[in-house]
Amino acid sequence: MNENMRAASKALAQVTLKHLRDNGFAADYFETAKDALAFLKELIPAGSSVGFGGSETLKETGILDWLGESTQYTVYDRYHTDDVKKVFHQCLDADYYLMSSNAVMVDGHLYNVDNTGNRVAALAYGPEHVIIVAGTNKLVRNIEEAVIRNEDIAAPANNIRLNRPNPCTMTGSCAHCSSPTTLCNQLVMTRRSNPAGRIHVLLINEVLGY
Repeated sequence: MNENMRAASKALAQVTLKHLRDNGFAADYFETAKDALAFLKELIPAGSSVGFGGSETLKETGILDWLGESTQYTVYDRYHTDDVKKVFHQCLDADYYLMSSNAVMVDGHLYNVDNTGNRVAALAYGPEHVIIVAGTNKLVRNIEEAVIRNEDIAAPANNIRLNRPNPCTMTGSCAHCSSPTTLCNQLVMTRRSNPAGRIHVLLINEVLGY
């Protein structure tokens, strides 16, 4: 991202942060993933239980590596277990749950599409704190753009990553399929954080995830 694009995306992020805070979300801005990771290390107290949803953003920022190496937390790790279902349930009772978002709307709302529903379930209810980590490439103006972003970017890329034999892997765009292997089973818009501050959005001025 060149310096002019960075300046433009920062300006859009600042507007988004204001609207997120107006809607009860905690919200912070970071120039780099490294800055956001340093912030997280200070934010989450030692001894906390921490879970996370499937996320390329969490991988790309180094957050998953940090959690995997840390001895300070009880980590509910979906990637290193023989019982994924058990981990999903443990995450609902975690002190902190980390995830990204398929889209962050400039008007201060979140939009997510999920397969099994474990990620959006934790977002809606359960963990004491939910932390959303998202690059500024996830910013969209409204719900219509959020849906388009998922259908034209996130869904095809995730289906390709997971080797799902769905139409979007061949066309690069959502076909609104009813395939038994579809990943798009739960479509959730989060309008506000209740209680206020429970959901904390970290916007990073980088291109991260899908």
